[in-house]
Amino acid sequence: MLIHRQGEWLSAVIGSQSVMMSTETGNYLSLSRIGSRIWELIAQPISLSALCDRLMQDFDVHPDLCRTEVEAFLQALVKHQAVSLSSAAG
Repeated sequence: MLIHRQGEWLSAVIGSQSVMMSTETGNYLSLSRIGSRIWELIAQPISLSALCDRLMQDFDVHPDLCRTEVEAFLQALVKHQAVSLSSAAG
């Protein structure tokens, strides 16, 4: 799976969280510290495997849990039209 940011989003860091707003839809999102890190890492298209590898370096998380949680988070971002997912190795 290859992850791509989608649309135009403005963001601001507030404490350990990020707040984002779509300039196209007006949708607002609040991201935790980990969600903010994921948003940083997907600034360029990245595979799910590479994303999880980076997150496991940054945070103490088991590979299976990381993948499950990241997939759920990405589906939420898809729902808000913040990312698109395409088939790719990984």
